[in-house]
Amino acid sequence: MPRIQGMQEGELEKRRYDQVGAGSPRPLLPVSLSLRPLDGGLFSASGFNPQLSKVNFWLLSSVQESMIALEKLLSLLPPCLLEQLALEHHVDARNQVRLHGSTVFICLLNGLLNHGDLTQRLLEEIYQQHYQPQTAHRADHSSFGKRLASIKPAFFAAIYAHLHQRMAPQATAGETKALRLRWADATSVLLSAKLLSFGLLSGTRRQQGQYRAVKSVLALHEDGLPHLLHVCRDPSETGDSVALGRTMHQHSQPGDLWIFDKGVHGRQRLLDIAEAGAFFLTPHGCQGVRVGKVLWRSEEPEPSALPAEGQPAFVPLRAEQVVFENSRAGAEQRQKWAKLPLVLVHGLRFDVRAGLWKPLTLMTNLPPSTEGSQAGPYTWGQLGELYRRRWDMETLFKFLKQHLSYSHLTSRSENGIQVMIYMSLIAALLLIWYKRQTGIDRGWRSVKFWFAEDVRLWTEQALRQEFQEQQRQE
Repeated sequence: MPRIQGMQEGELEKRRYDQVGAGSPRPLLPVSLSLRPLDGGLFSASGFNPQLSKVNFWLLSSVQESMIALEKLLSLLPPCLLEQLALEHHVDARNQVRLHGSTVFICLLNGLLNHGDLTQRLLEEIYQQHYQPQTAHRADHSSFGKRLASIKPAFFAAIYAHLHQRMAPQATAGETKALRLRWADATSVLLSAKLLSFGLLSGTRRQQGQYRAVKSVLALHEDGLPHLLHVCRDPSETGDSVALGRTMHQHSQPGDLWIFDKGVHGRQRLLDIAEAGAFFLTPHGCQGVRVGKVLWRSEEPEPSALPAEGQPAFVPLRAEQVVFENSRAGAEQRQKWAKLPLVLVHGLRFDVRAGLWKPLTLMTNLPPSTEGSQAGPYTWGQLGELYRRRWDMETLFKFLKQHLSYSHLTSRSENGIQVMIYMSLIAALLLIWYKRQTGIDRGWRSVKFWFAEDVRLWTEQALRQEFQEQQRQE
């Protein structure tokens, strides 16, 4: 390992040990890189340096093997990529040189993985632990606050796009499905309006405007990777019908199949999605419809017993071809909604909490088959299974808020909030990748714990390249 500012590894470890004390859980420099026979380091020519026996014992007691090879993580997210993206997005201007873009990213990533609620004070501690022993530059919590308020979110969006592209399965044209499945939903984080100037005003009728909601729209693709679609700013986006409906319309491409809950009830929103060449699957709400014909009817009796293992939790009973219409619709309105032929799938879904079968009616604009056995490429039962997977969105929100500080606003500026949303999603992508690589099946807490350990190795490699680049510039 090369010398850092004239220090050998043993001297650097001793300096860090003196700063953080014996209570620190693990040194910054990985043990696999630190325990080397260097002159004057941890091991002398005779095999042991008594002056550093305390540090030596501490390091030996901290030896842990990495769950994956460091080369895999470096290949997925090479440190040189951070420098390249920082240059492309101009995040290291002369007045911002104290906290480089890569420095902010490294501190944020380590903070999200090691702390439940990341604060600017913790970012200061992380900087002191990782950077202070190796540079004369100092940065406190206010430095991070100012940096988060000014650094370009496009830098973090580019890192996210790189990871998403690397992790998305590479499929040939023959393997690509006719429809792209996209589950969409919105989530909000509330904070007092006195503390937050950005976001949508919220509150009861008596206390309107007491809170502000940071509302974001996310989507899950069929590959299981999250994607940020929109951060809401317009007051009309308080309701999901506008926030979700408008966002899905703006991101719709021919062949998309959007799956969402009945919060998007506006008929015009649904028509806009269809006219963009996309399809949707959602529960039927309060919209008035006119039944054209019955496409299919089940001949099986309605279920009454609990579904056995492996049996579907949605049982279709009847499928109808319908169009939007109500008693007050004129000829012009009927002609308009005739452009949007729909299919209603009436069925029963099993409510696990109540232990009962409850009615559920799904609505889609997928074209029905001529024999009336399916809509698009999916049977009536498969449509129910697709909608059941919408619960993965709720699981994603819970995962982001519980494990990646999504519900804790590290920054209260609009710019900083966008940065933290992208950082939470970047950390989520990395954790999904790590779980796939290691096969850990003990829950996300275990995945996060082991990944945080291995990120220390990656951080060390990134720091070495960053300081070498700084020395060349100086």
